[in-house]
Amino acid sequence: MMDRFLRNTTALRILALVLACILWLAVHAPQGGSNQDKGGVTQTYPLSVHIETSNDMVVTSPEPSATVRVTTSLLRVPSLPADMLKAQLVANAQGLGPGTETLHVAAINMPSGIRSYSISPATITVVLEQKETVQRSVSLQVIGTPQAGYTLGQFNPGAIAANISGAASAVRSVKHIVGTVDITGLSQTTTKVVQLEPVDASGRVVQSVSVSPASISVTVPIAASTEAVNLTPVITGTPAPGYAVAGVTLATTQVTEVGLSAAQLPKAGLDVPVDVNNLSHDVSISVPVPLRQGMTSVSPPTVTAVVQIEPSATLTLQKLPIQVQGGNQASLTGVNSVDVVLSGPESVLRAISQNPSQVYAYVDASKAKSGTASLPIQVHVPAYVDVVNLSVRSAQVAIQ
Repeated sequence: MMDRFLRNTTALRILALVLACILWLAVHAPQGGSNQDKGGVTQTYPLSVHIETSNDMVVTSPEPSATVRVTTSLLRVPSLPADMLKAQLVANAQGLGPGTETLHVAAINMPSGIRSYSISPATITVVLEQKETVQRSVSLQVIGTPQAGYTLGQFNPGAIAANISGAASAVRSVKHIVGTVDITGLSQTTTKVVQLEPVDASGRVVQSVSVSPASISVTVPIAASTEAVNLTPVITGTPAPGYAVAGVTLATTQVTEVGLSAAQLPKAGLDVPVDVNNLSHDVSISVPVPLRQGMTSVSPPTVTAVVQIEPSATLTLQKLPIQVQGGNQASLTGVNSVDVVLSGPESVLRAISQNPSQVYAYVDASKAKSGTASLPIQVHVPAYVDVVNLSVRSAQVAIQ
């Protein structure tokens, strides 16, 4: 008979199905939070308790919770956890005034097909307080910096206010509402959603109140950095033989650059190269304003340079006294004068010959150590004048 049963394919399939069901139930049977008895399977579910209050009241005590103990059949166990997500625990405090109250806990939206359930604890104690709603101004604070070469434009979102609701004591502790606008890395005008937070006089967030609206949209204007920058002409090249530069002036001495902040610009302004190579007469030329790294543009991009060219000449100043600079206790011990040969435009050298005080020789003893030192002789001359030759190149200085 057993042989016939084992040869019966249909009977074997039925037996396999029954064994599979038993195995599945054994694996998925609840553990820990559930137990089995003759009445079925029991499971527990912790849930928060929603307190229903009148519109003018608010709960100030911590959010309560309770545990629901559900008894159901073994076949109902697999789908019960998902169905219990819809269940809620509620306690009715409507019509009650300020104070401490003990409320009964009830369950709603319980799943169908359960045999019984119980709630523990069956009652909860809550503290009710009068609800208050006030309006407070919103202040926006900007943090971060835009992308390099960009700056925050005129940011004026106007007067903004929001409502604060909650327990009267908590609402009264709110000084104002703050929204933080982060502009880190921005390179274009952007609309941002800013969360609003109620803060007290110390700047701490008041957690137990609600803000309406909870967030606002603000437009953050971002523009490329623009700064006014001065221009300085710098001569490049050499005039034609027998001629010298007598002056260079720029028709425009200031431009507006885009891309660098004031702190990133050189304090002396921008150097504008003016090429005087092979010039033998006065000229007006258009020269480009060079862009430093980080600049995207300058306005105007070119300026007019007026170059004055004169015949060159030489001038010798004899026995020019040598001054000692930068040393309070330094003095010359040997040579105290020098002959200087100058080269430059005729008009400038003529002015020097009439007023030689424009030129003076000196040695810099500011970095010399105590004792005797041989220091190079330097000569201060007006613009466009060069020192061609010195009768001596250095002077002995005694430093105490």
